[in-house]
Amino acid sequence: MTQATASLDAERQELLDLSEELLARACTVDHLRARLDDGTAHSPALWARLAEAGILSALVPEEQGGIALTPAHLSTTLHAFGRHAVPEPFLETAVIAASVLGASSWQEAPAWLERIAGGDAIVAIRMDDAPHVAFARDADLMIDLRSDDSVHAFTREELDVRDVASLDPLRPLAAVTTTGPRAVLEVAPEDLERIRAIAVAGAACMLAGASRSLLDLTVDYIGVRKQFDRPVGSFQGVKHKVADVAVMVDLAEAAALTALDRVAEPDALRRAAAAKAYGGDTAHLANLHALQLHGGIGFTWEYQLHIWLKRVMSLSADYGTTRMLRRRLAKELLASLDEVPSS
Repeated sequence: MTQATASLDAERQELLDLSEELLARACTVDHLRARLDDGTAHSPALWARLAEAGILSALVPEEQGGIALTPAHLSTTLHAFGRHAVPEPFLETAVIAASVLGASSWQEAPAWLERIAGGDAIVAIRMDDAPHVAFARDADLMIDLRSDDSVHAFTREELDVRDVASLDPLRPLAAVTTTGPRAVLEVAPEDLERIRAIAVAGAACMLAGASRSLLDLTVDYIGVRKQFDRPVGSFQGVKHKVADVAVMVDLAEAAALTALDRVAEPDALRRAAAAKAYGGDTAHLANLHALQLHGGIGFTWEYQLHIWLKRVMSLSADYGTTRMLRRRLAKELLASLDEVPSS
């Protein structure tokens, strides 16, 4: 292990420990239920605590009050945000937006980075002309990474936001129409590809974390639920289902964390797409078996399983569905085969 790798591991673990401690106290199931009852996912109080702890400023340069870490430092933290089903735009604001603004020459970028670091701004992200945008209602700024590789920024006053029904109310969606003049952000093509990889790999990390929570909830439940005077988890058929999910979750975590660790490499976007696609398959199986093995209680509002059932479905759809990412990978593979000279 090199000194640089050891330093990265130590700093990443420190950030993870800080995040876990904060989320264990401030993002409990009671907090999630309170947000559901309130009808608003975003909590200014929790957002302020994330800013105070320095978590929001992880990727912000030091000149703008940040810590100037790399995306690789955030892989396990994003996993923890998925595992706790945090109803905040952390990926969009502190990871993707911070990366875009840090790579652009936009004259207003430093001011926005300072606001992100201080917890005074929320940034929504629209990627590849997506019809709906997460957390758009709460956003002070929206960054639009279009399929033609142009990047635009719109302030709150330049957005017409219409809420739409969302499967996951703790990750709300909205249809957004821009009404004002846009700011064009100049981002180098290599930086833009890296940012796309960061977005997809970051979503994969959160998806793997949410799938881990589904597995943990299921294991806990089948250990206490009894039938024929035995825990249902002791039956072989149940063990096989849990084992299948456990293996896939382990692999999804490894793929997602590695993808974010290596976003600076030439094949980063391909690696991120593969990780997110596999994570989608994992989430689907974890969802299916979690609901089946919980039985009737899994369908109830009073039990918390539905929070993670919905979260993995919403994350599976964000930043590329499994089918979309597989299609992209297949096209790239076929294109590369066409380039190989015949013998």
